[in-house]
Amino acid sequence: MVIRNPQTGDLRDGILPVEMHADRWEHRRVTEYVYDMSDPERDALTEHFLSTKRVGCNRFACFALEGTDPFANIARQLEREVFEASWGNDSATMKQEYGPYDESSLFFMVVDTHDKVPAAALRMIRNSPAGLKTIVDLDDCHKSPIAPTTIPADEVMRHHGIDDLDRCWDGATAAIPRRYRRKLAATHVHLMRIMALAAMREDIEHFVAVLDAPVVRVARDILGLPLIPLAGTPPFTHMDAPNNQAVYAHVPSLLGLAGRRNRKVGQRIRDSFAEKALPSPEQFAAR
Repeated sequence: MVIRNPQTGDLRDGILPVEMHADRWEHRRVTEYVYDMSDPERDALTEHFLSTKRVGCNRFACFALEGTDPFANIARQLEREVFEASWGNDSATMKQEYGPYDESSLFFMVVDTHDKVPAAALRMIRNSPAGLKTIVDLDDCHKSPIAPTTIPADEVMRHHGIDDLDRCWDGATAAIPRRYRRKLAATHVHLMRIMALAAMREDIEHFVAVLDAPVVRVARDILGLPLIPLAGTPPFTHMDAPNNQAVYAHVPSLLGLAGRRNRKVGQRIRDSFAEKALPSPEQFAAR
């Protein structure tokens, strides 16, 4: 059941507070988009963010934030930290690669409310004049999986029956610090529910992403998700990370199969897609 906190205006999914924006296309540069905060700056911003929320006594809380939200810089910092530690992608690289998509991004962020630090961040990129990063990269003679041959966007759309890129999300990043990778199982259902609500609200039908091999194996072999190579492309090195795969999924099929694989998760998904459970646009609280 999704309810609205009468004191803060936040939408709540069970025990986890959710914040979303109804005016997502009203892009206002409310802050600089930063990838190079120091740890003290990140922690101070996270503490400030939590001071504006009612998070209860649970350790982990999950939020959805527009890319234009000043607090989305917390998620950007976490992206940079994890990507730099894993593949050497520093703040300049992250700004170059993801900066063009900052204003069309939607972040899903998990915060450790006890230590007051970010514990995970997922970035979805919506279609915009900048395009969808995964599809844009396929049409780049240096970044394409079959470089120097490129794969135009219209070929990707024909291959997967995509009529409208506005109904497509690009799963651009997933960043979880090593110390939290075995501690977030309890939040996965809640995070999936929040993402399902957002996808339904925005009428999302298609999903594209570039995933590394371990993620693809977990998604296919453990979760049973119907991920297929995007436009039939082979594995490739992406942003200096080897053994990546560009993938596509049909969102209704993806959520349906995931639900059948786990009845508990499936019921949560079905509940979130039930018309009565979906908040109307005016119910989404904007900062």
